[in-house]
Amino acid sequence: MENGESHEGAGNDMSGLRDQQKKKRREAILAVSARLFGKQGYAATSMEEIAAAAELSVGTLYNYFKSKGDITLALYRADLEMVRKASEAVILEPSVDPVKAIIKLMEADLNTTPDYLDGNAWQELLVAAFTSPSSSMAVEWEGGDLMRVDLFGRLLGALQERGHIGKQADIRSAAEVLGALSLTYFMHWLVNLKAGRIDQDSCPIAGPTKRMLTRQVKQLVAGLV
Repeated sequence: MENGESHEGAGNDMSGLRDQQKKKRREAILAVSARLFGKQGYAATSMEEIAAAAELSVGTLYNYFKSKGDITLALYRADLEMVRKASEAVILEPSVDPVKAIIKLMEADLNTTPDYLDGNAWQELLVAAFTSPSSSMAVEWEGGDLMRVDLFGRLLGALQERGHIGKQADIRSAAEVLGALSLTYFMHWLVNLKAGRIDQDSCPIAGPTKRMLTRQVKQLVAGLV
């Protein structure tokens, strides 16, 4: 019995090690893919180039991802998961000031992203979403937008329960407006990157952009209090 338990424990350890190795390899594939997409463009990057950059055989790469489309989906989902976790923390303990709470959630949304996704990579993911023969990526973007509206709605609901905004406030409409505003700032960031007005290390919400957002959110909150 003891020997059997020992063998079982060793097997579990080996299985856990393999899972960790697979996770690290998958993350490495995503990182090199994002770098190549951002450097030379989504359309110009081949699966063979991704495999070479990740120091894998093409066959091994296909064991993880069947296409570049699958890789872009994984990149976008990785970002969404980070955004969701950061946003949940804000919603759990929101500021008593509705303006600060909303801006904090907007920052959790737009300023949170995997290290390997810079502005150039994001531009190429956007291209992939609307040029891919499959509709999966476009559907994924829509799902992300709906997730953000839900997160803003939950934050506003929490603020309403605490008496920080009016009981009669139209939470759903306000959340939809904030979701649209978030997308606007994201696109504004990409346009400024493309035009060379800001650098790759800049955040979508910072400096003058944050001041402008604060002014807009104050106006919105004035209608909710």
